[in-house]
Amino acid sequence: MREDGVPRSFALGPHKIKVVNVPAKKWKWGDNVVAMWMPSECKIEMIATLSGTYRQTVFMHEVVHAIFDTAGYYELSENEDMVDRISVLLTQMLSTMK
Repeated sequence: MREDGVPRSFALGPHKIKVVNVPAKKWKWGDNVVAMWMPSECKIEMIATLSGTYRQTVFMHEVVHAIFDTAGYYELSENEDMVDRISVLLTQMLSTMK
């Protein structure tokens, strides 16, 4: 577990999901994307410049995508507004459990 609470990996169903920080110079997803869930690789990539609660919320956003995809709810995973809302609420809930 990293200091900010974002793990290096976690289990989701039968999968081990890796969470990788990518240096800004090596970021390949464009300027408007700061993280990416990659289901075929069981990996979440996050640009390394993220920090604080924004980083935690972005991580949780990708986790929600991973949960929906792993559960077979691909159409829910495509709903970015819903994924955003759920990720903010989960981040808030987890922060109150510390």
